[in-house]
Amino acid sequence: MVASYVAGCQGALELHFLPPYSPDLNPDEFVWQYAKTNGVAKKPLKKNESLKERVMADLAEIKARPRLVRSFFGAPSVVYATD
Repeated sequence: MVASYVAGCQGALELHFLPPYSPDLNPDEFVWQYAKTNGVAKKPLKKNESLKERVMADLAEIKARPRLVRSFFGAPSVVYATD
């Protein structure tokens, strides 16, 4: 089904197969690294504060910064995603 969909895109979509564990090739890992070093880990949770809500707020903050999001695709190991 996936191959059929990709073929139907007439070259507008390209698949890149990654090794099973390859954090340096995955832009998502740069997001999590940023979130860990600039979000939850830097500010202790307050009494009765939800970790899930804090993480969701940190991710929303990242999402609101398009320039920052684009920077996660700037590492040489993930340029394949910007082609």
